[in-house]
Amino acid sequence: MSTSIAAVEKRHASLKLSNTAEGQVLTASVPSDITDEDFHVVGTRALGLIKKLTGCNCLSGRISFVVEDNFAQVIQVDLGQARG
Repeated sequence: MSTSIAAVEKRHASLKLSNTAEGQVLTASVPSDITDEDFHVVGTRALGLIKKLTGCNCLSGRISFVVEDNFAQVIQVDLGQARG
């Protein structure tokens, strides 16, 4: 019995840097079922990116860091069917 590779869902998170009126914001979008290990990986990558962008080895406050789950992206409404 073999397991299809297509059946295995890849887990991922994304980091997005935005400019706002209050300054730069680094947003991490994570799965709603994030584990402690996942959170550690995301936090480590985000901190590394902040250090590269600021040239500082600390969270100096120049970039805000926000973590949000992807739950809102899971629910989609097909507006094309509403017309029919």
